[in-house]
Amino acid sequence: MTHAYEEVGARTAWRAPVTHARTRPGPAEPQVHVHPDHAEWTDFSSMASLQLLTESVARMIGFEVACLSVVIGEDLVTVAYSGPEEFRDEVFQTDHVSVLDPVIAQSEAWGRFHFLAEEDRHGHFPGHWVVTSEGPARTAPVDAWRPLDCLMAFLHDDDGNLRGVLSVDSPLSERRPDATQRALLERYAAHAERSVVGAFVSAELRQQMSHADAARRAVRTASTPTRPILEVLAEVHRALVDVLGASGTWIGVLGPDGRPTTGARSRDGEPVDLPPDVADLAAAVAGRLWREQRHLVVGTDDVVPQRSWGTTAHDQRLFVRAKELLVRLRLGSLLVVPLGSGDQCVGFLALTRRANDLPWSTIEQTSAREIGHDLGAALQVATALERERRVVRELRQLDDHRTLLIATLSHELRSPLAVIRGNLEVVGELAEDPDSDPFHQAMVRGADRMQKVVDDLLLLTRVSDPRHPLVCVPVDLRAVVLDVVSLVETQADAKQISLHVGLPSQRALVPGDAVELDRLVGNLVSNAVKYSNEGGSVSVTLEHVAHQVVLTVTDTGLGISEEDQQGLFRAFFRSSNPDAQRRPGTGLGLSIVASVAERHGGTIEVDSTLGHGTTFTVRLPAEGP
Repeated sequence: MTHAYEEVGARTAWRAPVTHARTRPGPAEPQVHVHPDHAEWTDFSSMASLQLLTESVARMIGFEVACLSVVIGEDLVTVAYSGPEEFRDEVFQTDHVSVLDPVIAQSEAWGRFHFLAEEDRHGHFPGHWVVTSEGPARTAPVDAWRPLDCLMAFLHDDDGNLRGVLSVDSPLSERRPDATQRALLERYAAHAERSVVGAFVSAELRQQMSHADAARRAVRTASTPTRPILEVLAEVHRALVDVLGASGTWIGVLGPDGRPTTGARSRDGEPVDLPPDVADLAAAVAGRLWREQRHLVVGTDDVVPQRSWGTTAHDQRLFVRAKELLVRLRLGSLLVVPLGSGDQCVGFLALTRRANDLPWSTIEQTSAREIGHDLGAALQVATALERERRVVRELRQLDDHRTLLIATLSHELRSPLAVIRGNLEVVGELAEDPDSDPFHQAMVRGADRMQKVVDDLLLLTRVSDPRHPLVCVPVDLRAVVLDVVSLVETQADAKQISLHVGLPSQRALVPGDAVELDRLVGNLVSNAVKYSNEGGSVSVTLEHVAHQVVLTVTDTGLGISEEDQQGLFRAFFRSSNPDAQRRPGTGLGLSIVASVAERHGGTIEVDSTLGHGTTFTVRLPAEGP
């Protein structure tokens, strides 16, 4: 095969001798014959159009037989035939492109058409050749058409690549074309050329869309937010080697230092060790390729950089390094596509092929670049989620450390506090000097306050720890409210606060921990009394609403500003209201209330206006029947 046709070929047909009547074919529905090995080359409508074209050309230029063949890889595939049905099966046999070599070498060029006269034919012609006419009579003129005459048009695309061959046989005039008919032949050959090239373009576009759609589906399927980034890369790798026919992939995700943090994989998914300088080369080109929105292709047979490369000295050095890398890794070609989203480059996609594999086609390059945009966006999301997960893990570790620290300190403080309080009781009993009593009482109040802080810390640690399971038993919240109210009545009476209680006549059972629920009710009611001024009122109600038990605590006290309400349930929160700051508290009470409510599957709401009191509403699931 000559160099000019190394990447292209065509299919031509001479017809086997038969005896048949020469009649002009009448109008008929186009008969579409799809070659079994290349059924996906083009769609049915294009095949029908090519069949109609072939029949029309044969009719218009006065030939009984016409055959249109196209180049698919190195195969010569017949896609349309107009002529005797007995030759159809033979005509649609596939040949290698090299069957054209003797025709090209021996024929006379008439523009797109080449004519090889029977008397000029020499040597063996490989392939499937069919002759469809008998020899001329002895008295036939010298320009009579002969059985082994061959007339075919070579159809090229705009880049000069041979895309197909239109061969005709058995002229109705029984003569070889004269100058006038040659001009007509050239005109219809040009029309056939445009149709064939258009069919190839359509097929390539469909293939490109199919590749892109398949890879995009794989990328989107793999890139679910819950999947780790390494799992995403493994899934995408399998799709890329299948869709784009790569022998290996390297989906490099760039780290903070601009170097790839992930490695290459062979076709079967196994990790591939690469020389250290490969990472430097990849990091050098990824960002630039994304900024310039281009890709790179290099093959070991490339003498000069392909058009995808730049023309600077830096590009030339990268080209040489890339070729050296391919030789070292025993690879044939490399396709590098940048990955990113917006103005941010997040990595690169490198696809390799072996030395004997086909080069990267324009379709594959375009598909890979489009895939790069989708994959880049997916990796950006996956990377962001990975960072968020890492931050969440670190925060959880910090929270665990804080919880452990608080629990440890609280436990360690309980024993010394117990000793202090016990000895303070003894000192109070033994003290004889009345002047020491105020100091003793101050020490007792300080120890009691410290004990409350320790108890609150221990409880908050327990109810906030997901590793501490909630053991539920039926708890009568009505009884809990009565106990709490009886305890705070003394404080309310001391401030002349009216305490109103509204309870159901029957028990109000909720599943939960009795100690925790007692603290929830106690903190809300005691806070209502504490933050109410003298002469105010506090209302505590409990009721069944649907499948819930609803506790409402309302006071006419200081109220809470909208700003303070935002952080009201945080641990150690203290109000910005000076009046509230003057009243003692640990800042843990409402945090405990919120944690207990959430732990019991409930909710807490606050409705307050600064200076006009506050209402807390807690909703808890009721115990089932």
